Amino acid sequence: MKCNLCETDEAAEKHHVIPRSKGGKETIPCCSDCGGQVHMLFNNKELADMSVDELKEKLADYIKWKKKHPGNHTHRASKKVKDWLKYHR
Repeated sequence: MKCNLCETDEAAEKHHVIPRSKGGKETIPCCSDCGGQVHMLFNNKELADMSVDELKEKLADYIKWKKKHPGNHTHRASKKVKDWLKYHR
């Protein structure tokens, strides 16, 4: 299965287009790297209002970087991002 976001052949999970907590049922194939990045950057409320094309557009820089650096990546948020997320989710 091919990842719907980065288009690599490593898709191993299904990602809900609209989060299940927001009533979403439709899924797309997504690799664990892209799935982790999506949830690192966006909360469920933001994802509920986004289409797959909008998500690809917002992740364009990450997808470009990922294609140059193949392999599994651990997603870590900086302290600044963690502090921001603590108050904005």
